[in-house]
Amino acid sequence: MFLDLAADRYFCLSPRLEAAFRSILSDAGDAQRTDDAAPLLLSGLLAEVPGPTAVAPCLLPSRARTSFLDAPREAARPLAIGMLAVRISLARFALRIGRLHRMISGLSECKAAIRDTRKIDEAAMRDLASQFARTARLTQAHDRCLPRSLALARYALARGWPVDLVMGVHLRPFAAHCWVQAGTDLLNDRLDNVRPFTPILVV
Repeated sequence: MFLDLAADRYFCLSPRLEAAFRSILSDAGDAQRTDDAAPLLLSGLLAEVPGPTAVAPCLLPSRARTSFLDAPREAARPLAIGMLAVRISLARFALRIGRLHRMISGLSECKAAIRDTRKIDEAAMRDLASQFARTARLTQAHDRCLPRSLALARYALARGWPVDLVMGVHLRPFAAHCWVQAGTDLLNDRLDNVRPFTPILVV
């Protein structure tokens, strides 16, 4: 399973391309000296680089172990809830006009600019998760995991918290899901909801 950010779509390979791709992954030969790479290069799935490299699946730095949603909620702050709801609405509008790739690039740049990635204010993070959970009544949270997670990740990164935006999939039947986590802590989801999904993109 692949995610084409520019086209905003998930896709699988044809049997012929999948066989070629698996051959390269298994180190059956030098991709530059076999016929396996040719159809993948033509399809745009692989690109030539000047030196040796490896093709690897998406990996999540840390598997989630706890969720802030399981902790007692902090006192409601209407101003914070309203501001977060606006951010969610803006993210939803941006996705409607086809800006997923730009939003992901923006998150990557914002995260790269964070200097100290070692320490997160856990109390402030818990408060953010608590206020964000309350926006569900204002923003129709059901099946809106992508704009909600994009808005939450951008808000956290803007405050210097190096959170991860995670997009995951599972097959048979196909489903996709998105969430935000800080280290091993989930900010906007529960463990049982994310466990069935294999990460396909981590920002």
